Amino acid sequence: MIPARNRVTPAKSRAALLAMAPKVDPVAGLLEAMHAAGIEPDDPGVIVADGVLRRFRVEGDKAGSVNGWFVLHHDHGAAGTWKGGATCTWSSKSTARMSRAEKDAFHAAMRQAKAEAQRQREVEQQHAAERASMLWSKGAPASPDHPYLLRKRIVAGNARQRGELLMLRIEDIDGNTRSLQYIGADGTKRMLSGGAKRGHFVVVAGSLPADVIVIAEGFATASTVATQYPGAAVLAAIDAGNLEPVALAVRARYHDLQIIVAADDDRTTDGNPGLTKAREAAAAVHGRIVRPVWPEGSPQSLTDFNDLAGWLMEVQA
Repeated sequence: MIPARNRVTPAKSRAALLAMAPKVDPVAGLLEAMHAAGIEPDDPGVIVADGVLRRFRVEGDKAGSVNGWFVLHHDHGAAGTWKGGATCTWSSKSTARMSRAEKDAFHAAMRQAKAEAQRQREVEQQHAAERASMLWSKGAPASPDHPYLLRKRIVAGNARQRGELLMLRIEDIDGNTRSLQYIGADGTKRMLSGGAKRGHFVVVAGSLPADVIVIAEGFATASTVATQYPGAAVLAAIDAGNLEPVALAVRARYHDLQIIVAADDDRTTDGNPGLTKAREAAAAVHGRIVRPVWPEGSPQSLTDFNDLAGWLMEVQA
């Protein structure tokens, strides 16, 4: 018989096992969840478990950008990225082992964290929109001799200029200024910090509404495409990832107008993101897609309508 003093009751055994179990590291737990969701902080060391909503730079983003967010407590947390829209949650206790009350509390905390992140994002974007409007109002009409315009062989159109920088106004479907894009003399592009981009665009030629609406990626490409569609409203979506959001915003407002997506052809890049995203955008709004047709002997370095137009002007000169 086991002496009474050496007996271990089930309750004592369970408590002893819990005490002996290694404590879960909340930082490691959240980082693992973030990795699984494709959210990679540029510096994992910024992740701390202090219960405060914080921002971080996502790996691969431009220096100074803080498109990622997280909030981490000792036993649960959430994270996300505004650039791609991915989010994730983490808990030191599996939801399968939670009581109904624990599950409700956990999911409520996660909803609150995501809502607060979105609220802060919207406040930041509104401040950026106000700043963009002020800067735009102070800009002068862009010089037709700006080095970028000359190199791309395009007209200034609606662009303005601040010092040596071209300024492009990014607006929403209602015509409200949402942000700015700057283009330097060497072609370097940057966005106004904190500005909203998703679903917004630069009006390069014409105006909304129009019988035909053409959506391209960048300003130079849209400017070149505009010469082939007189009378159309030609919009620059800024990048390939924004083609579909812009197309959807346009279609939601103008149900019956023709939408054409002018694709970049990133033929030397794996997956050809320009053409792939353009096809997705056109399909999402039952629109039409146009793409460059490369003449025999054209260099593989050409990727868009502006590249093609520039090369043809050189060979025909």
